[in-house]
Amino acid sequence: MEILKEIINSPSVFKEIYGDLAKPGVQQAGKALGTILGLGNTALWPIAMMNERSRIKLETNLEKYREKLESVPEDEICEVAPEIGVPIAEKLAYVTDSELSDMYAELLAQASIKTKAGAAHPSFVNVISNMSPDEAILLKSVRKLVNGIPFIEVRLNNKNKKEWSTLDPIRPGIGCLKDLHEPLNIHAYINNFEGIGFFNVRHDIYMVGDNIYEPLETYAKSEFSAFAKPEEGIELKFNRGKIEITPLALMFMNACFEESAK
Repeated sequence: MEILKEIINSPSVFKEIYGDLAKPGVQQAGKALGTILGLGNTALWPIAMMNERSRIKLETNLEKYREKLESVPEDEICEVAPEIGVPIAEKLAYVTDSELSDMYAELLAQASIKTKAGAAHPSFVNVISNMSPDEAILLKSVRKLVNGIPFIEVRLNNKNKKEWSTLDPIRPGIGCLKDLHEPLNIHAYINNFEGIGFFNVRHDIYMVGDNIYEPLETYAKSEFSAFAKPEEGIELKFNRGKIEITPLALMFMNACFEESAK
């Protein structure tokens, strides 16, 4: 009942969002967020609630957060550290993309649970802020690829002139390309993840196993066949490589993607 009293005494916007204070997860959310409400831009939540679009965004995102806590016992809930809770709470007031809002809500939920809060690093908030929805989809899709991501580099090799040119620097073996809004940006997404230390692109090693690279090479042959001119010594060549998923990336994914998505 003490937690319920704290929620009742918290800013009215919090009560307006959740309505029924007896709803599962509300008491947990109140305990976790109690120290950050009113800090930073969360003080502007009442103003945001006056705008229909802003209200819907905030209610939707905080509802996601509540649902993630509803099965967690209250004695396992901790107060969210302001350095991670405040910036996430600010994002929840305006972020609309479901992939990104899910990640914010999950990171905030992790920071609200005693046994998981240590893995919810404050820097992860900025990582999500600089991530596109497509990159969120890409990262989620490779979570189970613990051995890495196979890729091929497609080259056009001129045997007579002993020279070559690159047609595709990285053709990754991932199944999410069809789900991306801008699949042609895949190289930029991979470069971004390499830059922040999530991916390590290795051209010097490749994965060993059956039918790992063959589908990539078969598809590339059909796509780039017009470039090959065997009679002139010009042929397609595929160099095999591997993208390593770093421990930092695994830590981030465990903190920002819910267990059921693993």
